[in-house]
Amino acid sequence: MRINGFLGTSLIEYPGLIAAVIYTSPCNFRCGFCHNSNLIEVNEEVLEVKDIMRQIEERKKIIDAVVITGGEPTLQPDLKNFMLKIKEAGLKVKLDTNGYTPETLADIIKNKAVDYIAMDIKTSLSKYAQGVKVKVVTEKINESIKLIMTSGLAYEFRTTVMPGLVGEEEMKEIGKMIKGAKLYALQQFSNKNTFDKSLESVLPYTVKALKGLADIVRAQVEKVEIRNI
Repeated sequence: MRINGFLGTSLIEYPGLIAAVIYTSPCNFRCGFCHNSNLIEVNEEVLEVKDIMRQIEERKKIIDAVVITGGEPTLQPDLKNFMLKIKEAGLKVKLDTNGYTPETLADIIKNKAVDYIAMDIKTSLSKYAQGVKVKVVTEKINESIKLIMTSGLAYEFRTTVMPGLVGEEEMKEIGKMIKGAKLYALQQFSNKNTFDKSLESVLPYTVKALKGLADIVRAQVEKVEIRNI
C-alpha cells in the first residue's frame, strides 16, 4: 500500500461513524476540479504501513471505521489484503473510488473486505472523457454501478457539480444510470485550489440552482443530498 496521508479522526467521512482516513496515490483520472492534486501522480512521500496499522490499533477505542481514499485506492495491488487486516482489527471499512476498476471492486466485494462504498460519478457518460481528461471505456462505469447496487452493502454515488461539466441534461443521464440507488449526493464545486488552475474563474452554482439540479434526479433514487454548501 502506498499511503501518503493519514487523518486520525474524522466525523464526516463515514456516515454515522467516527473514522480514521487513509490517503493513497496515484489516480487514473485527471479531473480538473480535484483538490487532492498531490495524489494524482505517484507521491513518493509515503508513510509506513506498519506505523499506520499501529496507529489504527491504538485508536480502536475511539474510532469505528477506516476510510480509504485517494487518489484512486483500487490501483493499489495489495488493497484487498490491507482492508481485510482492518476488518480483522474489528473496524468497518469504507472505500472511496472512481469506479474505473470494476474487476477490483468485484474481488473486494466477493471477499467481504468492505462495508461501505462511495463512488464518484463525474458527469454523463457522453462527457466523461471531458471530465476526467483521459480516454475512458464508459462501460466500466456502468459495470461498477451495477456491482455496487447489487452488492448488498451500504453505498452512495456522488457528483461534484461543476458548471460546464454537469448541468440539467447531465443530471438526467446520471439519474438513468443510477436509477433505484439508495443515496446520491450532489457536491458543491469549489474553485479554490483546483488541479486545473483555469477553473478558478468558474463560479459555483447558487444554492437555488443546486436544488433545481437535485430535483431532476430525485425521482430516480431513494435519497438525494446536497453537500458543501
